[in-house]
Amino acid sequence: MASQLNLYKFNDIYDKTYSDILKYVIIKCHNIDDTKDIMQEIYLELWNILNKKELLDINIKSYLIGIANHKIKKHYTLLQKIKTVSLFEKNDKDIELIDTLEDDLDMNHIIIEQDNWDTIWKYIKKKKNQDIPKVFYLYYVWDCTIKEIANLLNVKESYVKHLIYRTLRELQDHFGNGGYSND
Repeated sequence: MASQLNLYKFNDIYDKTYSDILKYVIIKCHNIDDTKDIMQEIYLELWNILNKKELLDINIKSYLIGIANHKIKKHYTLLQKIKTVSLFEKNDKDIELIDTLEDDLDMNHIIIEQDNWDTIWKYIKKKKNQDIPKVFYLYYVWDCTIKEIANLLNVKESYVKHLIYRTLRELQDHFGNGGYSND
């Protein structure tokens, strides 16, 4: 009987918090491929806690973020935590060059079928700079604005624009209009 109540409570918490916790983990992870494992660990720990003690619904999301922080720190070594920061050159008018690029690429035109998206997503996830898959996921799946993504990742908007535009151009070069490269 207690196990059934715990299952009901777990499912309720999971349904109410999953998307926010997933967004948080995506932002904090160094490699987007680690997200599924970390999410599984977070909710497994929640299940174990529910079977040991009574949790109040007050601030349950904050509680799960605490678990997420612990799981993320545990998942990564000190060497994986070091990030490099890209610098942007400015032109003679003190405007970052990335802000002068026009967005003439249509992501929907590049991604016509689910198979194409899967291939493109695998390609993006393999990028050395793991901010790229984070930005693409937040921008194209969660429909976050560039400003929201910059705030979530604690970076400049121009950096987010740079990642999107540069990667879109690379995708267009690599995949063309639906064709595949052998690279």
